[in-house]
Amino acid sequence: MTHWPLWDRAVRTIHWYLPVAITFMWWSGEEALYEWHSWVGYSLIVAVTTRVLWGFVGSPSARFSSFIARPTTVLAYARGRPFTGEGHNPIGGWATVALLLAILLQGVSGLFSSDDVMFEGPLMYWGGEWSGFFAEWHEINWLLLQVLVVMHLLALTYHQLYRKEPLLGAMWWGKTANRFSLSKPKTTSLALAIALVIAGLLYLLITLAPQAPSYY
Repeated sequence: MTHWPLWDRAVRTIHWYLPVAITFMWWSGEEALYEWHSWVGYSLIVAVTTRVLWGFVGSPSARFSSFIARPTTVLAYARGRPFTGEGHNPIGGWATVALLLAILLQGVSGLFSSDDVMFEGPLMYWGGEWSGFFAEWHEINWLLLQVLVVMHLLALTYHQLYRKEPLLGAMWWGKTANRFSLSKPKTTSLALAIALVIAGLLYLLITLAPQAPSYY
């Protein structure tokens, strides 16, 4: 019986890229390096959108259908029922979705944002009168994203140290002695092709989008 990686290379690559990119996004925003801030924002949109699509066409353990649990299952797990699945536990599955959604909203809201002073998103013209709203949501969602990241780190620490579950090892190597998949993962080239298509579409969208007239 072959023990395949529980988390394929595409999932692991995206997973480890996200904290690096989010940290850089925060730093570049604080330092008013808006060009770099924009580029890392684009990369986050591509990475998260790829992960979302991979959740439908990717490896079995990467698909949302394998780890999105019903509310009753989540409640039962929260009350102490043991988890016997391969991948994310019932709470962790929904936490993953929440994090992906928050990161995607952060990137998309930035595309349409304008603070009327220092920053204008590439799709700000389409945002129109809503560009200010998108800018406010960009700030609010950033606070929400920080909360989700802290909760993620606390949960990881709890499972890694208290429950002795090698989550870091599983996500770094793809599997451990007790955490693996019985199904062969999808090829990484498919995920790369999806990412390139998304990047190309985003590039065309940004390039072809009308720009607001300049009065300076």
